[in-house]
Amino acid sequence: MTLALEIEKEKKLSLEKGEMEGRVKSIKSLMENMKLSAEAAMEAIGIPKEDFSKYITML
Repeated sequence: MTLALEIEKEKKLSLEKGEMEGRVKSIKSLMENMKLSAEAAMEAIGIPKEDFSKYITML
């Protein structure tokens, strides 16, 4: 793999990690401020049900 491809791969991984961390913050905020369950908060922000378990472990 070339250096350029490795850099692009790392950028993509960093972006995905940041997006996930942002969603976790949003989930926590909805749970705290709106008194929603984790599942209801994830539904409210449009997280696919198949990804729920991934986010539950991050809470």
